[in-house]
Amino acid sequence: MATTDAAGEVRAVGEARGPGRLRASWSVVPAVPTIGLMVLWAEHDGGYDADTWYWGALVLLSLLVATVAALGPRRAKLSPPGAIALGALGAYTAWSYLSTAWAQTPGLALQGSNRTLLYLLMFTLLLMLPWTPKAALGAMVLFALGVGGIAVLLLVRLAAGDHVHDLIVQGRLVAPTGYFNSSVAVFMIEALLGVALAIRRELPAPLRGLLIALSCAALQLCILGQSRGWLFTLPVVVLAAIAVVHDRIRYLAAAVIPVAAAVGPIHLLLKVFPAGRSAALEQAASHAAHVCLLACAGALVVGSLLSWAEGRMRPPRLSRAVRLGLGAAICAVTFAGACAGVIRVTHGHPVAFVSRQWRGFSHPQTRPSPGSHYVAVGSGRYDFWRVSLQALRAHPIGGLGQDNFADYYVTHRRSREEPASAHSLEMSLLAETGLVGFALFMLFAIAALAGAVRARRTGAELSRAMAGAAVLPAVVWLIHGSVDWFWEMPAISAPALGFLAVAGALARPTPHEVRVRPDPRPVRRALAGAAATVGLIAAVTVLAFPYLSVREVSLASDIASRDPAQALLDLRTAAQLNPLNPDPGRMAGTIALQTGQYVQAERSFEQTAAREPRGWYAWLGAGLAASARGRAGVARHDFIIAGSIDPREVIIKKALARVDSAHPLAPEQALRMLVLVN
Repeated sequence: MATTDAAGEVRAVGEARGPGRLRASWSVVPAVPTIGLMVLWAEHDGGYDADTWYWGALVLLSLLVATVAALGPRRAKLSPPGAIALGALGAYTAWSYLSTAWAQTPGLALQGSNRTLLYLLMFTLLLMLPWTPKAALGAMVLFALGVGGIAVLLLVRLAAGDHVHDLIVQGRLVAPTGYFNSSVAVFMIEALLGVALAIRRELPAPLRGLLIALSCAALQLCILGQSRGWLFTLPVVVLAAIAVVHDRIRYLAAAVIPVAAAVGPIHLLLKVFPAGRSAALEQAASHAAHVCLLACAGALVVGSLLSWAEGRMRPPRLSRAVRLGLGAAICAVTFAGACAGVIRVTHGHPVAFVSRQWRGFSHPQTRPSPGSHYVAVGSGRYDFWRVSLQALRAHPIGGLGQDNFADYYVTHRRSREEPASAHSLEMSLLAETGLVGFALFMLFAIAALAGAVRARRTGAELSRAMAGAAVLPAVVWLIHGSVDWFWEMPAISAPALGFLAVAGALARPTPHEVRVRPDPRPVRRALAGAAATVGLIAAVTVLAFPYLSVREVSLASDIASRDPAQALLDLRTAAQLNPLNPDPGRMAGTIALQTGQYVQAERSFEQTAAREPRGWYAWLGAGLAASARGRAGVARHDFIIAGSIDPREVIIKKALARVDSAHPLAPEQALRMLVLVN
């Protein structure tokens, strides 16, 4: 039943509370396919490929529209921090799209902005849903089971010797994201979140034990990935995780099981790296995986039994002094263990180790280590960040444009690397979107974290615990992502932003508890509806046509070797669907060069150069096609432009040196050299 007061307010009371809660539970159903997308991206190359995340963005857009239609815009009430965070992220997304106006390559800026829109849709959808603590617990358990299942499946494949050389590259685990560091970050999220969920008494003991075992498998794969970024940021990540979780003592106590089970076979995991590409790799990986699976089984049994025992006993209430003492003792043991680990890794010389790592960091080249990648020195990040700051000085307000770092770096680099991003969230924000974009994103991050802190400190015990657990993916994303390129990986960015939205949403009342006032201004309602319709049409347009273009490029890539003529037709369609995308022309030019269609190749590369003027490959390809047609003057002009963009590229120098000779560099020879060099 309902009562109406003089102001026209309507609220649910009495028996209406039960159905209201039921409606609230059903209204979080859109979270299930959203969690499914996160797990799918984790398994499918981290979601990095555009033809994977584009359709995911369209799915999220559909879910958001359905959610708003089901809840009603007035029932989707946001907390003040949530509203600020949503507004700031929306403003950052708009600024990202605006950067296509000054970007050297608008097609890349558009694609990067569409990825930003994907994250905005993810954050908005999960922020608007009327989360209850139990619904949040179920969603995070679903995610942990999905990613943990991927971890166990990888161990099973390694144990069985199934395509080991595809899973482990250069002695390090590259699966499932295709990049060492991002794979480790995905599993670190799983490990932290799994332990936080395993201590919840609301879950049955077997499920809690399973979460402990999955966290163990994730930690083992973190070690196998041998990410130095993970190792060096690990202390900060662990301290931040301890700070945000709700029941710290039980969290640290539960973490002992997966940590011990992961550290046990660490010597076997580290032996995989020296095997490299040799025939011993499969044997080393299989042996390590077998032992790891046995350790996970042990963690499952121990975790389940302890969870069952804890569920049957009522633990005594400890005084604040006792809790502080236990916490201090656990922290001391943890710190001592960390110090022992540092001494072990540095062979008893931590100061010399840090000094050597700094010298290697500031040097653009990497020197491999025969024993372990953890003790290798050298990184290109110093040069990446140097060029990022140089780009900020040159373009302080708007930056280079979203996703436009790569071409700028090639011209200003001191290394031979060609990174697509600056390998740091903060540096990418500054270099690509300038001070304005950086300020907008920092406002979003601060407001979103403030909303999570608010939920962490208020409400029921389960609500506070779930708010703390939901921040854990963002902890890994922000800290480890400060030294790596995780923004481009939906498998990491989507859980970080999505669960951060869940944490903020737990701070506000559910829709059936919200007072709903009749809107006395129908004109404002109509204008809001019209604006929402225009925004929906714009979002569909900017996502659908580029996605269709990406799909045509992907299809052309699949058939290029057996049907080049059809591939060229598909690429022509792709170029028409997205007039800013340089990829169709680049691929069409390459196919035409390989098949001797030099007129078509020159035309395609000219199209690419028009869409990506600072891309050296398009100018090189156009020059090779012109040279093959006997147009030495045109070829020389194109080679000179390519060389001015990338002065370090050896193939450009060879092509320019031989362009006027009797034997100019042939296109097929240049393409073979490019494959060998890259």
